[in-house]
Amino acid sequence: MLDELKGDIRAAHERIAGHIRKTPVMRLEKGAFGLDVALTIKLEGQQVTGSFKPRGAFNTVLKHRDLAQNGLVAASGGNHGAGVAYVAKTMCLPCRIFVPTVSSEMKRQILRDLGAEVIVEGAGYAETFLAAKGEAKKSNALLIPAFEARDTIEGQGTLALELEQQAPDLEKIIVSVGGSGFIAGVAAWYGNTAQVIGVEPEMAPSLHASLAAGQPVDVQTGGVAADALGCRRVGDLGFEVAKAANVTCYLVTEDEILKAQKDIWRELRLIVEPAAALPLALLQSGKITFDSGVKVGLVLCGSNTDPAKLGI
Repeated sequence: MLDELKGDIRAAHERIAGHIRKTPVMRLEKGAFGLDVALTIKLEGQQVTGSFKPRGAFNTVLKHRDLAQNGLVAASGGNHGAGVAYVAKTMCLPCRIFVPTVSSEMKRQILRDLGAEVIVEGAGYAETFLAAKGEAKKSNALLIPAFEARDTIEGQGTLALELEQQAPDLEKIIVSVGGSGFIAGVAAWYGNTAQVIGVEPEMAPSLHASLAAGQPVDVQTGGVAADALGCRRVGDLGFEVAKAANVTCYLVTEDEILKAQKDIWRELRLIVEPAAALPLALLQSGKITFDSGVKVGLVLCGSNTDPAKLGI
């Protein structure tokens, strides 16, 4: 399965080239953030719309152009919706984005600015997705899932392909986890050549709980990163890929997330959303440690947040 997905990720990379940015990496020597390892940071917050999500959205639409002619529909707390809305705007397609009540007004406005019709429905992603699914069926529009689709996973995996090109010496890659589509794409690309490590908020432990149970399970979600990572249940395919790639998953607290978010601003002058601060939060927490010579990569997956909340 992993080898087949890797080939599909390579095809997705060629398919979406020219539609997205090849985001830069930043290399930090030992001592940054008080850590005893050198870091390579993938600045995916500089992607179009401020997150990795357009990768999967473009891959889906470009693979299914005929189905997209009636428009696009998605369910999203914000970043996935922005990715889909950006694709729709770029390709001159109508677009309706369903968002849960927990989504921030700032992210809703981003969707409107991109030309999408925004419908607020459902307390959490699961309910919102059902509403979007019903709309897609009624209007015969193309439904673009946030994580529970192979096309999405292939597109998200293009980030890992880029990162390997930019930093081929990495041994550990730490990424935030929501519904599992992103980590599945990264893990499928790296396979067993580098260890992929997931990190989730304690208040949204969907993959952590599922790995412990040996199958996808429902969890309660909430907290500062809920609009991006508050997924009640990981996708079946994402879970299978993560398991096949021997992905491990750790949890961090709300305070650890907020501290890392502020430290990224103080040390790098980068604004990231809480969901993107989790990889650093994990390293700073001491819940995982590496020998000083290990090459570690962190993905800062999104920058869509209100700077005023950082107190800067």
